[in-house]
Amino acid sequence: MSLPAALATYVASVAIFALAFGLRSWFDPYLPQGFPFLTFFPAVIVSGFVFGVRQGILVALLSAFASWYFFIPPVGADFSAGTLLAMGLYMFVVSTELALIALMMHAFRAEARALEETRRLADQQETMAQELDHRLKNIFATMNAIISLSLRGVTSAQELAARLRERVSALGRSNLLLRGFRAGEEVGLRSVIEQALEPFSIVGTPKLSTAGAHIPIGGQTLVVMGLTLHELGTNAAKYGALSVPEGRVLLSWQMEKDTATGAENLLFEWRETGGPRLDPEKRGAGGFGSTLMSRVIANVGGHTDIDYPPEGALVRIIMPAEMLNPESPSA
Repeated sequence: MSLPAALATYVASVAIFALAFGLRSWFDPYLPQGFPFLTFFPAVIVSGFVFGVRQGILVALLSAFASWYFFIPPVGADFSAGTLLAMGLYMFVVSTELALIALMMHAFRAEARALEETRRLADQQETMAQELDHRLKNIFATMNAIISLSLRGVTSAQELAARLRERVSALGRSNLLLRGFRAGEEVGLRSVIEQALEPFSIVGTPKLSTAGAHIPIGGQTLVVMGLTLHELGTNAAKYGALSVPEGRVLLSWQMEKDTATGAENLLFEWRETGGPRLDPEKRGAGGFGSTLMSRVIANVGGHTDIDYPPEGALVRIIMPAEMLNPESPSA
């Protein structure tokens, strides 16, 4: 409460005392002896309940002085035993009133806090349920694409099972990384890269070079990037730079502004060097790898460009900046 507002409550409390004093003075000719505190008890209760215990104490003290000096016979400054007893009883009663008011206000505030906490937990539960539903839908959509595209070109159930096992494991690692961070915390793109490429034993070795600033990423985009990087790593290990000792992979990323639309995009590049020169058809262009990458990247508003120059595969991924936001509802 601000200082002017606090002062206003004390002024109002004094006004309540003045009203009680005026009424008691008006009633005085009509009342028998023995009712010096008649109008002051309600004044203490009203001021304490409406404005607070401190204001109630102020009114109680003012009322005690007024009753003692003006309404307890003999009128004036009297310190007889009867007067002191009456004042003691008055102080006991108003102290009890104010103590009860303090307990009531404490209970009221505690109930208000409990109600607010209940509402907050209910909102949090609803948000978590919506987020879980959203993530499950995204995961099932990605799984559907994985299963459908894995069926292409397989010659045996064992080959299909191996493909599915690898892709589902990659999907699980991405979701594990996402789950490890609480709401509001940031997962950097570099962390996603390290998690996705960990099975290929190139993280922290000369075979992998990375260049890019810290860019937060979250939601379905994190899962999509993890799955895409795993697919790129798998293809490189089978047919590309990671299949030979001298092969290297360079990853770079940066934010760029589209000159046509003015929108900011993430430009991510996977570049291989030193690997064997292979036919793009053998590498997977148009097959499961490129089709899956194109489809899942498109699900988060991005697109991919895949090329196979003589020095090695080159993959460019362009993604809208708003899809990288961990709090993005569409991510």
